[in-house]
Amino acid sequence: MKKALIVRLSSLGDVVLTSVLIDPLMKRGYKPFILTFKPYDRLFEDDWRITTIGTSKKDLLSKELIQDLKERRFDLFIDVHKNLKTFLLRRRLRGRWISYRKESLRRRLSVKFKIFRKPYYVTESYLKVIEDPKGPARPKILVSEERLEKLREALPSGEFVVLGAGARYRKKRYPYFKELADLFLENGFGVVWVGDEEDRKALGSVKGVNLCGRLSIPDVLGVIGLGKLFVGNDSGLLHCARAVGTPSIQIYGGTHPTLGFSLYPEEGRVVIKNLDCQPCDIHGKGECRFGDYRCLDIEPSYIFGESMKVLSLKKFRASS
Repeated sequence: MKKALIVRLSSLGDVVLTSVLIDPLMKRGYKPFILTFKPYDRLFEDDWRITTIGTSKKDLLSKELIQDLKERRFDLFIDVHKNLKTFLLRRRLRGRWISYRKESLRRRLSVKFKIFRKPYYVTESYLKVIEDPKGPARPKILVSEERLEKLREALPSGEFVVLGAGARYRKKRYPYFKELADLFLENGFGVVWVGDEEDRKALGSVKGVNLCGRLSIPDVLGVIGLGKLFVGNDSGLLHCARAVGTPSIQIYGGTHPTLGFSLYPEEGRVVIKNLDCQPCDIHGKGECRFGDYRCLDIEPSYIFGESMKVLSLKKFRASS
């Protein structure tokens, strides 16, 4: 069987989105591999379809790793990171390389000019690389039933929602998750929080089951997969929810769907105020120039209402 190496080094959400390439590559007769930075290699721990090769920034261009990759004799290399590091990797490995269209210039211009804010999905760009523009553009990662069974023991017995309050930058972090959690609890839902140790510290005391910083990456996927709904920011956890098929609410702050990381309508709902200043940065870095983070000033009751619409639609589809 032919072998294909997907190269996507970081971060969490970006690596999750590369999973759209797995099934199309298999249909073309390739065994998929992925080269990524640790610990993101653990995302695919239960997924039999793909083999992971974890490395670090220090070791990416090391003789040992280059030799290992050469010995595996890949027939195809797919660069969906496309930066200086992967350029240097190409030079060392040689072979047949293909890469995706990043639309970097248009995305940067969209920060300043509305005319450049058009619909765009990174996953569709990935699929075009392997000439599969009509393939399913939703990410998918498999989680084992054994893992799910173990996780159920630590989770609420009834219906619960999963909240991911964290994001790398302040301009992407919705500030009213605790108030939102109260609304879910008052309406009979359990609440489970996921994230890392930094999210635990930032949240402080919360109602519900707080698993922030207490789960491995594949366990995070499993917990989100068992939830009825995921609510999160424009962040890696949101893409984890997409990958395990959990309906989601995506809250936008300083970024914007035109940058390529939005939910599809069938995956849930996007909440965005669509202010003239959105997006203010392609990654959501920096501080709000107005000082009030007005893009994130969204009533928790509104997000709760959108959540109920998504859950109602899910029940309708299940019964039809």
